[in-house]
Amino acid sequence: MNLEQLLSYIPEQKRAYIHGEVECVNDEWIFFDEEHEEAALLEEMTEGEIEIFRHERWLHGYLQENGIVHLGGSILSLHNGDIVRFRKLLPYAYRQWLEGLPEKTFFCFVEWLNSLHFSLYDCLYCYNGLLFAKQLGVNFIIFDNTELIANVQHYYERSNISKDRFEMTLHTGNRFICTQIG
Repeated sequence: MNLEQLLSYIPEQKRAYIHGEVECVNDEWIFFDEEHEEAALLEEMTEGEIEIFRHERWLHGYLQENGIVHLGGSILSLHNGDIVRFRKLLPYAYRQWLEGLPEKTFFCFVEWLNSLHFSLYDCLYCYNGLLFAKQLGVNFIIFDNTELIANVQHYYERSNISKDRFEMTLHTGNRFICTQIG
């Protein structure tokens, strides 16, 4: 199963979206990130999928040229001041790491991560040794949920049986362990 299919089986993750406002400046749509108070070209912020908040709900569509959004069977034009959101892009190594986890381990990891108040979208950095075809090693993932910073060490073995052990250390010094073997 690919990552999008796996994500469809878990609850919506906190902090999965980047929210902001759009404005047309010099015939280009600018996105103003409300969290980081930064501005960027809208087309550079998303891979096409976008949601617009209209009529008290989020409308899912695909960004086209000139501020046009394709909403399945209809078309919508962006307006100055529209509130939009799009899913955060996951770092490449992290995305590959998530896709490489056995399904049972993936779901166990997500449940464990969420129970400690972190989201899959809180990843700041990932070292993925599996990208180098190493059968035995440790991966390092750093998460930040705006209140806590965590370092996850993923000890893995990929031979006849997959073995995975996760250790999390918070910046407060608290430590947690999760083991998934086979």
